[in-house]
Amino acid sequence: MAPEVRGDERRLHPFSWLFVLITQLREVAFPLVLLLFFGRGQWWEFLAIVGAVLLALYSLIYSFGFRYRIGTDELVVREGIFDRTERHIPFARIQNIARRSNVLHRAFGVTELRLESGGGLRPEAVMKVLRLADADALVLLLRAQRPSVAPPPGAGDASAPAPSGEPLLALSPGELVRLGLISNRGMVVVAGGFAAFWQFDPGGGKHLFRPAFNLAEVAAGEVVALHAGPLAMVLGGALLLALLFALLRVLSVVLALLVHYGFRLEREGDRLGAGGGLLTHAHGSARIDRLQMLHVEESLLHRLFGRMSLKTDVAGGVREYNDQSGKLHWLAPIATPAQVDGLLARIVVAPPLAALPWRPLHARAWRRRARWPMLFWLLAACGLGFWFGAPGLLALLGVPWAATAARGWAGFTRYAMDERFLAYRSGWWSRHYAVIELDKLQVVELMQSPFDRRAGMAGIRIDSMAADPLGHGIHIPYLPLAEARALFAVLARRAAG
Repeated sequence: MAPEVRGDERRLHPFSWLFVLITQLREVAFPLVLLLFFGRGQWWEFLAIVGAVLLALYSLIYSFGFRYRIGTDELVVREGIFDRTERHIPFARIQNIARRSNVLHRAFGVTELRLESGGGLRPEAVMKVLRLADADALVLLLRAQRPSVAPPPGAGDASAPAPSGEPLLALSPGELVRLGLISNRGMVVVAGGFAAFWQFDPGGGKHLFRPAFNLAEVAAGEVVALHAGPLAMVLGGALLLALLFALLRVLSVVLALLVHYGFRLEREGDRLGAGGGLLTHAHGSARIDRLQMLHVEESLLHRLFGRMSLKTDVAGGVREYNDQSGKLHWLAPIATPAQVDGLLARIVVAPPLAALPWRPLHARAWRRRARWPMLFWLLAACGLGFWFGAPGLLALLGVPWAATAARGWAGFTRYAMDERFLAYRSGWWSRHYAVIELDKLQVVELMQSPFDRRAGMAGIRIDSMAADPLGHGIHIPYLPLAEARALFAVLARRAAG
């Protein structure tokens, strides 16, 4: 039974202003450091910093105007000092709950709470910050108000909810090390850092690379002094590249541990919750019936390690808040294929991926896939051959490679549909699976370009209720026209209810 937390109007934690101020200053601290050390001192850059500081001060004052009250069946939120707003949020409307606690939160015994509805581009309420006891009581109260959800057809015993708090998946540090080796987060972070330096001072990037250039010059001088041959120089360059690659992978492992340490996926009744993190612990939960499209990623490194990744789109909210608030997104950052199949069965009662009735694309799909890449390599070979002579004709090797890649893609790409699910898989080296329940279809389109009409083909595009405008749905291309029309008719009827 949820504890009684209803009552008078309440404020946030007394130190809420401190967290708001730190959050605002953190957003301008990095640009400020870049401008001070690498900028040229343009007047508009410092005016931008002054404006950001004023915005932080306004947010500081604004935090004092936040009030909330828990009623019988609704949450009442008041915010603002100059412009005041009051929102009444029924408990039944709150679908997704996200919690976030960094090191400073844990030091003060507080947490950040975000409540999202099934639609909209912003959370219904963002509480920065609540005492842990108040947050726990509010979350328990919201969970106690959940409506009963009928189990899916054919669920059987698999649809029975797991005991409260029993994890469906828990990742060990060893699995997170594998995740870091598989992912490429280190390269993304390094590339983002270089881009930030160039954004604030395009000419200052050379100062960043000056130590590396000096080291390269010293190394080249040593190689010349030792009269090393071409083979030694090639081996030395390969060793240096291998060392840089290893450092990037180490950085990826560190990031994986920071983001997902202690990751647990749990089912509590009709809700699913997942979260983890070393410095910042983020936990998101959502009703299972709010899960939309399920995505399974399987890159070449995934297959070498015998692993997959499973994530989901949740109705309500946008991707902007995923990384910051801990909104439910990852169901399994890394897992074995058997674990992924088990999660699909326990969460949405879906059959194993390999057991789905996969159907191929049009027999000439690989030709359509290879046409433009082959044309590109032919034109590139013509241009490079004109400028560089015979060595430029090596670009012709891209033509058979494009054909091979297209055949591999068309050989793996399939779609499957049964009474409850539509699934689509695509890729070659890196593979992607998407699974959606037919009752959650929102948009179904029959697409046919002039090239499709000439080849007797058509495509189907499907999307769900996930409110992320940058997210991707399912696009099944290069289907035989008659098959595409038949599939569209069935899906359109299911989307119409």
